[in-house]
Amino acid sequence: MAVLDGTGRVLEANAAAGQLLGREPAELVGIVLHDMAAPEDAGRFRAGGSERRLRHERGHDVWVLVSAVDLPEAGSQAMLVCLEDATTRRNTERLLLHAALHDSLTNLPNRRLLRDRLDTALARAARNKTTLAVMFIDLDRFKNVNDTLGHDAGDEVLVAVAGGIHAALRSNDTVARLGGDEFVIVCEDIDEEKEVTGLAERLIANIQRPMTVRDQTVSVTASIGIALANSRTESGDELIRAADIAMFRAKQRPDTAYVFADESADYVDNGRINPEGLLNDLRHAIQVDELELHYQPVVRVDGVLIGLEALLRWRHPTLGLLLPQDFLPRVAGTELARSLSDWVLRAAVRDAASWNDPRVRVSVNVWASEVAREGFADTVAMLLTWAGVQAQGLYLELHEHELPEGGPRLADELDQLRRIGVGLAIDDFGTGGTSLAGLRRLPVDTLKVDRSFVAGVLTDPEDSAVVAAVASVAKAAGRHALATGVETSEQLRAVREMGYESVQGYLSGAPARLIDLRDVIASRKVVLVEG
Repeated sequence: MAVLDGTGRVLEANAAAGQLLGREPAELVGIVLHDMAAPEDAGRFRAGGSERRLRHERGHDVWVLVSAVDLPEAGSQAMLVCLEDATTRRNTERLLLHAALHDSLTNLPNRRLLRDRLDTALARAARNKTTLAVMFIDLDRFKNVNDTLGHDAGDEVLVAVAGGIHAALRSNDTVARLGGDEFVIVCEDIDEEKEVTGLAERLIANIQRPMTVRDQTVSVTASIGIALANSRTESGDELIRAADIAMFRAKQRPDTAYVFADESADYVDNGRINPEGLLNDLRHAIQVDELELHYQPVVRVDGVLIGLEALLRWRHPTLGLLLPQDFLPRVAGTELARSLSDWVLRAAVRDAASWNDPRVRVSVNVWASEVAREGFADTVAMLLTWAGVQAQGLYLELHEHELPEGGPRLADELDQLRRIGVGLAIDDFGTGGTSLAGLRRLPVDTLKVDRSFVAGVLTDPEDSAVVAAVASVAKAAGRHALATGVETSEQLRAVREMGYESVQGYLSGAPARLIDLRDVIASRKVVLVEG
């Protein structure tokens, strides 16, 4: 604490204030406290509360929560100032914000930051009458690298490829990793088409350059789709989709590694399934029961089974078993999203009725935009009544980065679901930048830290710090913390020590058909041992 006169000069200071700023209390007397503030936070202290950075005696800035009250009895305009160290919290927020906007493996911008930069770049291009290009890169047959060398080696290849891509770019270009082996580049201020082709050729050369991984020489190739913005371009997502389609066309052509988007091509066949054909096939799949649910155990850190997460699978008649990443990104935002969401929810609740134990909840992933539709909570309530399942036996999981898509109605529907008794969780927490204040406004029970951070909890200090920070945020907000992607006993021990109460991952069990989990459900016990 410190007492200031009307000019902000320190009249008295206690030991805690001195320790915070690296000085003896007597050394603070006579200093104008607001002169110690960073230039961005300059200004006189006033009654009330604020946060600002003050310069420590050793030269670094300290974030301080300032609470000030007037002290008329101590003299004209004198005030008592309470200084509370906010540096740790600010650093945690900064770390979480960086993690929310960047890919944890390559440290490149992620999909969320890409969208923000692309929308800004589109607005700038329209304003300045300049050309903008989006390039969609997909590595060819990258699955072979993972299958032959292992996923850790595959990650090393992805990091090397990301470095090669970045080295080929201009200083004002943006490269982001969408996930897996997909990258997107935003190129502003393109003078002519050959400038883009030159960049594409540099990218191909850098990506194809042989690299040594685990004492083995590895070479990968890539296909690139290129889309140029024009006066009819309405959104960044539209541009990415066009480049994505062009990339699939490039994969089909043996004569070139890159293809420009063709406005006349509505969809293409990439050898597995095409964007339009996928939606038609999925519409049929919902009607004829080609879809199925597998379940992955969710357990307390002591091995007690507390839930099963429903994971969608599509048994396509010609393509075999498709995982969600093969088709869900194409469905989001389409008219099929509601039909698919309803099917999954109904199937999961029907399965939960077969074990009928609210201590073993069924968790279902739902799109925030679907939850926000009017009447969603009422539909869930009727579905639970129809199946004879207690509300406490159902958990709905929303991905953190999708929360803004729910709009103002989302909180209303979540409140109603919570009143019914349905559990609510935020999945992939740490990737969407939700503030502590924002979290407190959402009636959620559980925060599920993203598996990408848990993967590096033992080896990467930043990942470890994020995992620990999510546990701290959960505790501060009165929520449960759940660690996903836990695959080893060492990871289990680490997250348990950080304060996580429950885990999910291959250590607790791989996704399996319900019939194969009957014994686990009956015993409610999972042995958390590798292998």
